[in-house]
Formats: sequence, structure tokens, C-alpha cells
Amino acid sequence: MRPTSEKDKPKVLMLARAFPPFSPVGHSIRVIKLIKYLPALGWDPVVLTVDDQLEYESLSKMGSETLLSEIQPNVKIYRVEPGEPSLAYLQKEREFGQKNWLTKVGVALIGGARRWAFRTIFLPDRYLTWLPFAVRRGRQIVKSEDIDVIFTTCPPHSSILIGACLKLLTGKPLVLDFRDDWIETPWFYSKPAMVQMVERKLESWAVRTADKVILVTDWSQKAFQQRYPKQPVEKFIHIPNGCDLGEFAGLGSTIPATKNSKFTILHAGSINVSKFWGRSPTGLFQAIHNLIQQQPELAEKLNLVFAGDLPEEHRQLAVEMGLSGILQGLGHRPHAEVLRLIQSADLLLAMNYEGWATLIPGKIYEYWAVGSAPILLLSCPGAAGDFIKQHKLGFTADPYDVVGIQTTILDVYRQSKTGSPLRITTQGIEAYDRRSIAQQLAQVLTQVATLENKQPTQAGSEPEQGKTLLK
Repeated sequence: MRPTSEKDKPKVLMLARAFPPFSPVGHSIRVIKLIKYLPALGWDPVVLTVDDQLEYESLSKMGSETLLSEIQPNVKIYRVEPGEPSLAYLQKEREFGQKNWLTKVGVALIGGARRWAFRTIFLPDRYLTWLPFAVRRGRQIVKSEDIDVIFTTCPPHSSILIGACLKLLTGKPLVLDFRDDWIETPWFYSKPAMVQMVERKLESWAVRTADKVILVTDWSQKAFQQRYPKQPVEKFIHIPNGCDLGEFAGLGSTIPATKNSKFTILHAGSINVSKFWGRSPTGLFQAIHNLIQQQPELAEKLNLVFAGDLPEEHRQLAVEMGLSGILQGLGHRPHAEVLRLIQSADLLLAMNYEGWATLIPGKIYEYWAVGSAPILLLSCPGAAGDFIKQHKLGFTADPYDVVGIQTTILDVYRQSKTGSPLRITTQGIEAYDRRSIAQQLAQVLTQVATLENKQPTQAGSEPEQGKTLLK
């Protein structure tokens, strides 16, 4: 039993496979910020994630190491095997395969079988391989650390299965945090019907097992409520994404906005090439191409900047459309520099994943916090478009609505030449501060912990007589 004292706090086991020092940063920043602020809100976080001694096929170390510095030194981080080959192992495997024809065939068979298993057997995703390691270690942590609540964030969606297993084994309340939806998405519908059926049952089991399910957009919240009408409506809670406003304090004095010599359209963040997670700038490039064709003088007055990954496929497309003279691909830049770029831009670009109506691009919150140029969101109708309209942050257009994109760019450009360029305000952004978001989670954790303390011990739990949950 944990000693009773004023300093004693309830503990939450935060299970997150996407965690620093591994990339991408966007997949781990939400949980890092929650861990950063929860201690001041009465909860001690304990982290369970994957081992960082090596790099792996799906886990490369790039760009997120600095996030670890935001976590208090006394926060315990437990790491377990990811259950997949390390890059060092794969290199040795390739070298072994080059010895002779027999080793080449053997390595090809082994590698092919492994890739087939990742692609076909492991549902809902290849990251299921860390489940046995995480469940075994997680059960030990729940007991040794006297954990009060289990919190699991996804994707990868296999993580929620780990959380559900741990609840059944320990009896502790479970909170699921869906950063992205699993079912009824383009990625989900790309799978065979049999796989879809299995994954529907897996999500349903996890949701029924959980005490609370957190969704980051109201569209996701409504989708879950409609998908699980037999579950209590209050089980599904909307806790949005946001940004850490502390990083923007004094922005105007520390990073002065310098006026660009050209009208600058900025996309801060990476763009990927994927059949089901795609964000294509084709419509944008075509719109700018048309503008230059109609008004050739604009070729010397426009600047299209990408601060983040811009795949070679898209670079080549821009060249083919005659946009190489106005396109700048800066790659990943320090955060302070990105904020300066946002502050000095004339139009801020956000692109949603195609067909994902329940998503809101995280970059929108940073654009809003800077409070400078309007946003042009390229997205299908959905949560992101509603968000832009609700908070008066700018404009929306379908990613392939060339005329709509062209008209918006031209209107904002013309307005910038009047001496009164369009600007957005930061009014309302406080509701999306990471500290406020952590406070909402703390309230949920306290609620489920209190309810669990009042209920009879569940099957599979390991009770401690006389335990006091909340001090």
C-alpha cells in the first residue's frame, strides 16, 4: 500500500509506442505535453514505451530527442523490446545474404516471410509485435508502481489492445486516447473485407473494455457515439489537440516579423506520398500555375515555401508546371525559425489527409497561436473545415478545387497590396493550450479512479486492502 501523505499523488501508466527519441515528432508530442503538465495537476505519470538502445525498421531516431527535456527528471520511463528487427540486424542479414547464392535465397525467404507476416497476420498493424513485451512489463509496473489508471494513446491502434489486456489482467480502469480514428477511414477501407470485420471486432472489444474513450475532434466523438450506441454517451469525451502557448509567449518581441519582399505562401510541416495517407499539393500547384499563366508578372511576386519534408515526386511536379522559380523547400528547420516563417508569411497553408473527415491538422493550432496570416486549408468537408470556420481562421477548399484555390490566393494577394493585409487574431486559442488539455485529462483520470475505488474489485485485479486512491 502506498503511504498516505499530502505529497502522495495517484499514478497513471501512460502507454505510448510513439515516443522520443523516435520520429516522427507529431506522433509523440501530445503524450509528451500531457506528461509535462500532469504532475502539477495532481497526477504522477509513469511511461511504458519501446526500447531506445537501437534503431528499428519502423523506428528511426530523428528530431524528437529534445522533447525528452520537457519531462521532469523524476518521471519513470520503462522501455521494452519492440519485437521487430533492428537496423543493425537487418544490415547483418543483408551482408550474410551476399555470401553466396544459398544465403541469398535463405535471406530472401526469411525477409519475405517477415514482411508478409507484418502485412497480413499482425492486426491491426505490424506494431502488434510489442504487445507481449508491453503486457508482461506493464502488469509488473501496475503492481510495483501502485498504478491507479492505465492510459493508452494511439495510433498505432494495436496499442489499445495492450491497454485492454492490461485492464483485464490488473482490474485497473482504462482510458483510451484516439489521436486518429481507426475504423471507417480510407486506410481501413483499403483492407480486405475479412480484415475489416476482424478490426471492427477488435476496436469494439477495446472500447467496451475501456472506462473512457478520448477523441480529439467532435467529429470523431460523434462517430464513436454512433458506432457504439449501446455504450453510455458520456463514455466518449472530446479532448482536442492544441499547442503549448508557453512557446509563443513574447513571440512578437523575440522573433520580429520581417516583411517579405514577395507574397509568401507557407506550409510548415511535412508532406508525404501515400495512397491512403496522402496530402498532395497537385491542386495547389495547378492553381498557382494558372495564376502565372493569366498574370505573368506574378511569377516575380509569389513565393511558395515548404518548411518540412517535400518529397522528390512533388518537387518534380512543381518543375514540370514551371514553378521551380517560386518554390522553396527548406526541409526541417528549428522550431524558432519555423515560428518566424509563420509570423512573416502572407498566407498559411494546411493540408489534411485526403478523405479523413475526422482529422484536424495539428499545424493549424500553431498558425492560430502565432496570430498572423490567414489559413488556407485544403481538405474535404469535415472537422478541420468546421474548425477554421468556427474560429474565423481563414479559408477552406477541396484539395483539387483549382479554381477555388486560385481565387483565394488571388483575393488574399490583392488585399495584401491595399496596405491592410488580412490577419487573424489569437482570441480563443487559450482553450487549446497544452496545459488546459492536460487539465481536462486530469479530470477524467480522477473521475475514473474515484469510480473504480467505489466499485467492487474486478476479476483479475490484485487488490490492496485499505488503499487510499486520492490524497
